[in-house]
Amino acid sequence: MTRRKTSHLPRIPDLIAGLVDPRLHGARCTGRAPLFDAELPDESVESRSARLAWARGQCARCPVQSACRTAAAELSNPSGVWAGTARGLIGRPTTNQESA
Repeated sequence: MTRRKTSHLPRIPDLIAGLVDPRLHGARCTGRAPLFDAELPDESVESRSARLAWARGQCARCPVQSACRTAAAELSNPSGVWAGTARGLIGRPTTNQESA
């Protein structure tokens, strides 16, 4: 009797699989997305500046930087660090617009 080898890995739902861009396989930001975000809650200006500088440094050594630049250009409103470039909302308003 022959046993068929079956995978014990869960099947990724199509909706989630559709969010993965195969061009970005091997990116240095994989699994570290929040570190590349435009802003994090309760983050000081100095901390954000240091974090984004670190993220840009990771992008400079990334093997898929060109594909990342292309992927960012295809998005309607990219935010955060993409291919070493800060995009979207960077910085906080200089006036208190939240109370308006």
